[in-house]
Amino acid sequence: MLRTAPIFTNHSVLQREKPVRIWGISSEENEIITVSLNSCSVQTRVRNQKWNVTLPPMPAGGAYELKISTQKEELLLSDIMIGEVWFCGGQSNMEMALINSENPEPALEACQNENVRLYHVCKRGHFDKEFFREEEASAWQLPERDNCANWTAVGYYFGCLLAKKLGVTVGLVECNYGGTSASAWVSREMLESTETGKTYLKDYETGLAGLTEEEANQAYLDYCEYHRNWEKKSAECYQKNPDISWEEVLKICGENRYPGPPAPINPLRPYGLYDTMISRIVPYTLRGVLYYQGESDDHRPEGYEMLLSCLIRQWRKDFQDENLPFLLVQLPMHGYEDTKHLKNWCIIRQAQENIYRNTRNTGLAVILDCGEFNEIHPKNKRIPAERLYLQALKEVYHLQEEDTTAPLFRCAYPEGQGIRIEFDNAESGLELRKQSGFEIRDDSGAWHPAEAEITENHILVKNSDIKNPTGVRYAWYNYGDVTLFGKNGFPSAPFESIL
Repeated sequence: MLRTAPIFTNHSVLQREKPVRIWGISSEENEIITVSLNSCSVQTRVRNQKWNVTLPPMPAGGAYELKISTQKEELLLSDIMIGEVWFCGGQSNMEMALINSENPEPALEACQNENVRLYHVCKRGHFDKEFFREEEASAWQLPERDNCANWTAVGYYFGCLLAKKLGVTVGLVECNYGGTSASAWVSREMLESTETGKTYLKDYETGLAGLTEEEANQAYLDYCEYHRNWEKKSAECYQKNPDISWEEVLKICGENRYPGPPAPINPLRPYGLYDTMISRIVPYTLRGVLYYQGESDDHRPEGYEMLLSCLIRQWRKDFQDENLPFLLVQLPMHGYEDTKHLKNWCIIRQAQENIYRNTRNTGLAVILDCGEFNEIHPKNKRIPAERLYLQALKEVYHLQEEDTTAPLFRCAYPEGQGIRIEFDNAESGLELRKQSGFEIRDDSGAWHPAEAEITENHILVKNSDIKNPTGVRYAWYNYGDVTLFGKNGFPSAPFESIL
């Protein structure tokens, strides 16, 4: 029995200009495997019923045939393209299908003309017979209407823009799952290596204490039934009253038990999706990663920077590319009536920016202006995709057109009775669309609203009642006004600076 890994099928897209790793299984121990593509052949031997080869870098092109053969068997995969391969990771905002996004019809009508293909990683939280049946049936999909309707909207729009710009086929590896913490996407060993990771493991193990595996799994199945009914009731509430408060929803629908009890079959468990999804596709050769996640770690925002750093380190190791680019989506504004005063999303956003500033080969798509009140899933996915695309041009392909990046806080210092702020990426100037969003900190540590005065690409922030300000911040709330933009139209990232 000769097989490739499930991710290699007809219509596959392989990464151009990088060594291409191809692997699979065979029941014939020690037999010679020959892998041929585009006039290039590489041989290896089967070891422990596994084989792998690395093809040399090749330019974009196709369609080719990929042949894997032994003396007894031959596999032939057709319509193989060499182009650009991007991984689409994260939770529900990356997962949102094109059909469910804002105004999808023009994109669906034109999709057959796009040079984009996609592979869905089998989306299941534990290994069983159904998992392997679904994985075996998985395949690279062509841009046809019925296919594209269920593709990641962010990834699709990104891929279309990139394919047009570069003139090559773009392959998308869709590997995401709604409601997931970053802790679900890294190994147990990686979680054990940090205090933040250990807290996620401790919660999981405490929840399992005293239960057999069967009892824990049954409790999760009972929860799933409960949660299906709860979601139906809550959807009816929001349909009747879009502005209903969370507390009122709970009164009507009962307790929200999401994400369910710890269990070996709960897909949101720590390291769960790393085992069942990431491990099934590494080390596929990629150009880079698009990553839109963080909402489900807002209960531990202080640990998110370390958790995200671990994820990047883990994936770079597993995909065998220490320089693998990561383009992050910074969380937009979001809040409900009874939660918009919280600051936990501010800490997540700052963590995402810190990763961008301190980790090589990363990018940051600032979408602060894309949030929706009472809706954690903004429907407009074109803007996040466009900003990821611009980050790819700048940080990965070095083809960025001038002035297409969001202003980022550089430094702040006292000036008179105010605080002067300087920015990166603000060469064309700044504009304040509304006199709100800025705060100044007094010498007791309390924060007060402040006015901002722009001089080209600097801002002076002051409050006449605060004589010796000790800090300044902008848009430091989960949900509120987005008022500061570059004259290029991109919103400034939020910031907080204590002097």
